Amino acid sequence: MKSVTVIVPAYNARDTIGACIESLLGQMHRPDELIIVDDCSRDDTAQVAMMYGVKVIKLESNSGPGVARNIGAAAAAGEILAFTDADCVAPPDWLERIVAALDAPGVVAVTGGYAGVVKDGFLTRLQHLVIRQRQLALPPEINSTITSNFACLKSAFESVGGFPLYYLKRDPVKPIWGNEDEELGFLLTRAGGKIRWMSDVGVLHLFRLSLTGYLRQQRFYAERIIMSHFRFPEMTKSRTNYSRLNGALHLGSVLGVNLGMLTFLACLVELWEALCAVSSLLWIATPAYLILPAPTLFAFRRQGQTKTFIAKAYIVSLLVDMAWLSGAVSGMVLSLGGFKNGSR
Repeated sequence: MKSVTVIVPAYNARDTIGACIESLLGQMHRPDELIIVDDCSRDDTAQVAMMYGVKVIKLESNSGPGVARNIGAAAAAGEILAFTDADCVAPPDWLERIVAALDAPGVVAVTGGYAGVVKDGFLTRLQHLVIRQRQLALPPEINSTITSNFACLKSAFESVGGFPLYYLKRDPVKPIWGNEDEELGFLLTRAGGKIRWMSDVGVLHLFRLSLTGYLRQQRFYAERIIMSHFRFPEMTKSRTNYSRLNGALHLGSVLGVNLGMLTFLACLVELWEALCAVSSLLWIATPAYLILPAPTLFAFRRQGQTKTFIAKAYIVSLLVDMAWLSGAVSGMVLSLGGFKNGSR
C-alpha cells in the first residue's frame, strides 16, 4: 500500500489541535506520518502538538493555510497526502476510506464534506445543514476540493505546484488564501486528473460559534471566491462544491434591494430623475431577496427542524446574503490592480 502523510495547518488552535491529533492517531488506517504546520500562532499550538510526538513545523510568519499546507507537503515522505484542519475531528474510518477511493482509474484526488458538528447549537447546526443541503446534488466527480477533508497523490499535487501562491500587485505582503481548495481542484482537473466526490465520507467540524464570526467568515469567502475567478477566469466553467447560479441569484437580488434603497433615499432628497431610472429595482429585487432562502428552509422542515429553528435560520440567511454582497464587491475592487505570482 502507498504510504500516507496527513498534513494539518494550524493557527491559534490550542483549544482544538489536541482532539484533532488524537482522532488522526486513532485511525483504523493509521497514517505513516502526521505533520502539524504551525502558521506562526500567537498561542502555544505548537507546544500542544509536540506533546503527541508528531512532526511539527513552525513557520516564522503567518502566511495562511495554503502556504502552510504546501510547506507540509514539501516535507512529507508519503506517496499520498491527506489534509484536514485543526478544528476538525476525523471518524476512525476516515483515512482508510478516503485513501481507498484513490485506487479508481484516473482519480488523483478524493474529497468529501462534513459529518457533523463538534459543538452543537443553533448556529453550528445551521452552518452544517446549509453546507450539506448545498452539496446534495454534487456529481461523483467535481473540479474542486474541500481542504478539511481531502487526499491527493503527491505526484499530482507536485505536478501542478501545490496550492497556488499569488499576491495582490499593490500589496505583495501576504499570499491570497480563502479559496485555495477550489483553485487546486481547478488546476488538478485542468491537468487531466479526476477528483472524486464522496458524500458519505466526512469529518466533524467546529463551525463558527458567534453570528458576527459567521458573517465575517462568509464575507471573507465571497471576497476570495471573486478574487479567484479574476485570477483564474477559466474556473467559471468548472464544477465546484457550490452552485454559481444560486450564488449569482442571491447576489443579484441583494444588489437590487440595495440599489432600490438608494433610490428611495434619492427620492427623499427629490432626485426624481434617479427615482424614475431605477425605482423598479426595489419592487423586482425585494421579493426575490425574501423568497430565495425558501427552498433551503423547506428542506430543513422536511428534515424535522422546528419552526423556531427555521424562523431564526431565515433571518440568518438574509444577513449572510448581505455579507456575501459586501464580500463580492470588495473582491472585485481588490482584484482591479491585478495579481503577482509567488515563488513555489
